[in-house]
Amino acid sequence: MTRFGPLEARGNTLVLGDAGGHHAELTASALVLREFQEEPVSIDWSRVEQVTLTVPETRFRLPGLVSTVGLVVLGAISGDMSLDTDIDDGELRVSVAGADPVEMPITRHHVGGYWAKSVRAATALLNRLGTDPEARQLLTNPERVVKLLASGR
Repeated sequence: MTRFGPLEARGNTLVLGDAGGHHAELTASALVLREFQEEPVSIDWSRVEQVTLTVPETRFRLPGLVSTVGLVVLGAISGDMSLDTDIDDGELRVSVAGADPVEMPITRHHVGGYWAKSVRAATALLNRLGTDPEARQLLTNPERVVKLLASGR
């Protein structure tokens, strides 16, 4: 499992968001929207006009590490290690040709924002997949996609 911001390679699937909650699966043929405990919605890439990802952002490079350490320290001090169960942490908006836009929540992997550069890279990837059919073949190797985005290439 390799992650870069909101993107995560899980086996043969590239996932946007936390796979344990609201997330999207990026396949070579479609963008599959999976709201927690709901039926998935599959949108063929040829119908995707634009994708907007809105999640909390930070300029800090390792936000997950800092927020996790901070929560542990605060929890230890206060004696309360429970976390909020709200899973609506961000939003994905997909403009679809010939239909109304589709909006769905996206669950974050950790408390706090994602590094802004990783969010921009994920959004650029989503939009390229919608406009460039050849780019969709990259999704056959999700690990490679995540590594390429993380390296800045």
